[in-house]
Amino acid sequence: MLESNVKIASMRVYADILANAARNGWNYTPQSIVSGSNRHFEEMSLQLIEAGYEIVPVGARPYCNQLNKQAGG
Repeated sequence: MLESNVKIASMRVYADILANAARNGWNYTPQSIVSGSNRHFEEMSLQLIEAGYEIVPVGARPYCNQLNKQAGG
């Protein structure tokens, strides 16, 4: 699973959380929003990893032993 896809999903969920909080009259500072967004992404990533997913940074080239043998590597 690409890290960028996890980040996008996390941002969407966190935006919903903030919208619900705002509807209930809660206000957050910009710093706490950024901090909360980062924390939400990290927690979501950990939950996905625990569920058996591998999170791959964008641009990473996963290692595949069989493909490397076929390519002569």
